[in-house]
Amino acid sequence: MPPLFTIGYEQASLHDVIAALKAAKVKLLIDTRAVAASRRAGFSKKMLSATLDEAGIAYIHFQKLGTPAEGRMAARAGDIRKLWKSTTNISAPRTRKPRSTIWRRS
Repeated sequence: MPPLFTIGYEQASLHDVIAALKAAKVKLLIDTRAVAASRRAGFSKKMLSATLDEAGIAYIHFQKLGTPAEGRMAARAGDIRKLWKSTTNISAPRTRKPRSTIWRRS
């Protein structure tokens, strides 16, 4: 099984994130944000997907894996118990693409 990496982008430029992904030889980025929008240039779903594609990295947005609205509100309020409770009913993502297409190794 290939390794699994996580990456954050709060203080990074899009160029730096792409460079880090390429350095780690990442072939697929799975975006688990409930809302794949960002005030940071280049990190909204469409622009991020296009930029990753140009870099040779596939992109999939699994919205259901993101923190639901009530969990994000709990996190802002510092209510960790409510945050964790909000994520207990998250189910596996569904996609129309066959699994072999999503997870295929190059």
